[in-house]
Amino acid sequence: MQIISRAFGIYETNCYVVVLDNGEVIIDPGDGALEWIERVCKNPLAILCTHGHFDHIYDCDAIRARFGIKIYMPRSDAFMSLNDPFKLLEAKFSPDVLVDDKDEIELDGVKFCFHHFPGHTPGCSVITADGIMFSGDFIFKNSIGRYDFPFSDGELMKKSLKKVLEFQNYKIYPGHGATTTLDVERNSLIRWAQAI
Repeated sequence: MQIISRAFGIYETNCYVVVLDNGEVIIDPGDGALEWIERVCKNPLAILCTHGHFDHIYDCDAIRARFGIKIYMPRSDAFMSLNDPFKLLEAKFSPDVLVDDKDEIELDGVKFCFHHFPGHTPGCSVITADGIMFSGDFIFKNSIGRYDFPFSDGELMKKSLKKVLEFQNYKIYPGHGATTTLDVERNSLIRWAQAI
């Protein structure tokens, strides 16, 4: 399994491509990702979304139309693809598959599991596979996602931070910025949970 990435849009949102033996899994394709996906992917298998904010789903519909693949999105965030709270999503769409906490999707022999960590958004999730965590806007290097947006919830974020501290170590690929690991971030996450 190989992971390649590129940041897109005004918020430099990381889009990830997980290269498997027989195809690729696309995670959080932002504004402008389609052209890059066309270059780096030979056989896209699916689009997985960590949450519903526009900068993470901007090119979902265009990529789906181009390759005929399904969009998987946390159930509680699906409304954002049709009614963007920031009014910045141009192509409104409905996801093909709504996922809940601990739902697994097997793609080319690899199990991708969604874990629900609400706070940043109602459906905010991380996606794990083979010791790797795609954390979206939940965890960043030395920071966490904002919880003062429309539909965000600080109390839920606090509970989510305490919950993720119970997880084993993962290498973290965040929605913005550099990679890190859960073990490296544990002390930071404890401080953030105490500050909310």
